[in-house]
Amino acid sequence: HRRIHTGEKPYQCDVCDKSFTQNSDLTKHRRTHTGEKPYQCDVCDKSFTQNYALTKHRRIHTGEKKYQCDVCDISFTKNSDLTKHRRIHTGKRLYSCNICSRPFTNSKSLIFHLRMHTGEKSYQCDVCDKSFTRNSNLKVHLRIHTGKKPYQCDVCDKSFTQNCALTKHRRIHTGKKPYQCDVCDKSFTRNSNLKEHLRIHTGKKPYQCDVCDKSFTQNADLTKHRRTHIGEKPYQCDVCDKSFTQNTHLKVHRRIHTGEKPYQCDVCDKSFTQNTHLKVHRRIHTGKKQYQCNVCDISFTQYTRYKVHRRIHTREKPYQCDVCDKSFIQNNYLIKKKLWKMIYILRNLNKVLELSKIRQIYLALVESIISYKLIGWGGAIENTIA
Repeated sequence: HRRIHTGEKPYQCDVCDKSFTQNSDLTKHRRTHTGEKPYQCDVCDKSFTQNYALTKHRRIHTGEKKYQCDVCDISFTKNSDLTKHRRIHTGKRLYSCNICSRPFTNSKSLIFHLRMHTGEKSYQCDVCDKSFTRNSNLKVHLRIHTGKKPYQCDVCDKSFTQNCALTKHRRIHTGKKPYQCDVCDKSFTRNSNLKEHLRIHTGKKPYQCDVCDKSFTQNADLTKHRRTHIGEKPYQCDVCDKSFTQNTHLKVHRRIHTGEKPYQCDVCDKSFTQNTHLKVHRRIHTGKKQYQCNVCDISFTQYTRYKVHRRIHTREKPYQCDVCDKSFIQNNYLIKKKLWKMIYILRNLNKVLELSKIRQIYLALVESIISYKLIGWGGAIENTIA
């Protein structure tokens, strides 16, 4: 202890001449030169030069976070991380980028940031040659190739390649949503989701389609939109082989086959396959008609009906028959016309064709009826077949 006061450091490293007050400190220091890491984690096999470093590391797997912020209650596994975090509240940023003047709370973040300007990516994957600015990012990336997922949820046993992904996942079970919008008070489990949400209020749409210039708040929405131009439909129904541009559309479609209607009205118990259909249905009970015509003031519960109604004033008839060139304001009208034509043909062919052939035509018509929800027409065709 006296050496702290006297400044005496009798134990010197024979490689770099650095001196220490204790022999044990010299022993630990020598490992930086030899590369020896005798303390190994029994979960992820990561090794350390000192036992205390292993103790801190183990908290990542156990989830123990003993250092808690007294301002926002966020906890950390390391005291040094808590010290850095506190600067968020104090606004203290000691380190600044000399290129873009962006301030940072710690020097390590500044060093990593500078690589964005220089383009330096010194850590390269030896499997796929992908490079990274940080060694930690490379280590996480390597788990893609090894399939290693060392971070496991203690509730549902789902595993993750990164601890941050596990932390975010745990919020599903706890219901914790720490990121709140200061405009509408809506909360989110992830900061990235909050940032995307804020664009609803700001109107910012940074992701633009290079074909039609339509813009989106999220890159994922742009990716989905692009499929409308290229015709890509990667999600296919395993029952009827119908394909979709989005997985959500496939999930909704499958309910046609399963009969599942998870969205139920709390007034009349009527159920629906989609939440949007339930919302529209509820307006029957509330009497809310939010879509009003600015010409004749007639109101509608659904936007689609309002859109069709406006064609009465504009005289627009976008649905044209490919046989007689007659046009209609609704696609349903065109389908009904074609169905009547088919019924007429069936009546005339009844004496010529075999019943099996007529039945095939009938089934094709029924499929059209189901697709366009023209349920009342089924009886007319059935009577014709009979």
